[in-house]
Amino acid sequence: MGVFDRNAFLDLVYGAALEPALWTQVMERYADAIGGQKGWLSLLNLADGRGGGYLARIDPAEMDRYMAHFATVNPLNRVDDPTRFAKDYVPRILTDEDWMAKDELMASEYYNDFLKPQSIHSAVMVRLACRDGGTATINITRSAEAGQFQGADLELANNLHPHLVRAFDLGQRMALDRTLNGGLAAIFDESAHGLFLVDAQGRVRRMNRAGEMLAAGRRGMTVSGGRLIALEAAAARALHGLIGRAAAREADTRSGGSMALAVAEGALPLSVTVAPVRLAEAALLGGGPMVIVCVTDVEAGVRLPEQRLRDLFALTPAEARLALALFEGMTLNEAAESLSISRFTAQNQLARIFEKTGVNRQAVLIKLMMRAVGLDLEAAAEA
Repeated sequence: MGVFDRNAFLDLVYGAALEPALWTQVMERYADAIGGQKGWLSLLNLADGRGGGYLARIDPAEMDRYMAHFATVNPLNRVDDPTRFAKDYVPRILTDEDWMAKDELMASEYYNDFLKPQSIHSAVMVRLACRDGGTATINITRSAEAGQFQGADLELANNLHPHLVRAFDLGQRMALDRTLNGGLAAIFDESAHGLFLVDAQGRVRRMNRAGEMLAAGRRGMTVSGGRLIALEAAAARALHGLIGRAAAREADTRSGGSMALAVAEGALPLSVTVAPVRLAEAALLGGGPMVIVCVTDVEAGVRLPEQRLRDLFALTPAEARLALALFEGMTLNEAAESLSISRFTAQNQLARIFEKTGVNRQAVLIKLMMRAVGLDLEAAAEA
């Protein structure tokens, strides 16, 4: 091992904030500097100990084994740590012996069937963050021959620790920015729709001004405890289900969906569209896959563009104008008068609209058009 170049190392650390894949090189140099051998930047869910992250000198197959079984039997995950949930949480550096006696660890299935076959005997856990239901930790390991981490090695680890924490936090904030820049930025902040970027549990990572106003008004939905929720129990379950499907663990099973959210008797419901965001796994702490939720208050005057209706359902310009008039709350007679056509013409156009959209009632047509509001989020989220 060569002489440790602190300045070059810090350049690499802050480079990882821009390019997360560099965390592998960061861990390799960090391990070499403090007398370690292997590294794992773990991004884990607090509920079940599973997750992902970045590996240094560790076979990815070992991480598959860990997630499949050993995450549930890791005794270090079961050690009580009240500071983990503290509001004034401060990341620390701990060794495995700070958590539990070495002989107790060595007697466990986790040590004998998972760590020992990989020549892992001791570990130093460099905490980076704990929030949003997840933890981020750099785990550097040693073999039995190398002994425990102590003395000058731990001193250097602690000296470099603040830089690792700052770079990780910066990377998290930039990951959110990259998410929106991938096609959503152009419509997110200025959209008249309420837009919410949420994780699988509905925790709001970002919302636009329209979303803030909808949430504050508590009309059918709000943000409570940092989570996007519907106020009525059945609607809350339905919304949670849509978000869950859009944020499924397996990328090929993620799907979008929509629902109407009742607000008050006599008022038009909110239109809710949910779509998965194509964000790399493990890019955001505790969140995993991200979801965009579009909430439209039809009574607030958000207009469904005529051209989109024509493109979606192959409507003629006249048919699209009639559909829009009905969408905006007019009766068929009112729409005919507004458009300067006879009721007979309006009835014929409505029949053709029903045929093209596959519905047979005006109320169902309105619901269909409500689902079309914000439909372009699907394409934007995939960009």
